[in-house]
Amino acid sequence: MWQSIVVTVLCCLPAGVVAIVYATKVDGRRQMGDLNGALDASKKARMWCIISAIAGVASFVIFLVVALVGGFDSSSSTSYSTLGPAAV
Repeated sequence: MWQSIVVTVLCCLPAGVVAIVYATKVDGRRQMGDLNGALDASKKARMWCIISAIAGVASFVIFLVVALVGGFDSSSSTSYSTLGPAAV
């Protein structure tokens, strides 16, 4: 359960929420005696934790690459005028 919460907060919110939903099902199913259901929910929670972590790392890498390439540089030599060529 704690892994689901960590990836939700630090990585990818939508996939992390799905992981939390599956993680909460594990104990209830185990207490009802549905061990196969608990194991299935646990596997799905783990899968969604991994998906969330991968999505978080991938978005960080993409952001880092764009930042290093200069995609966020506002002092670019190309300027676009909204008034058109006659106003220049």
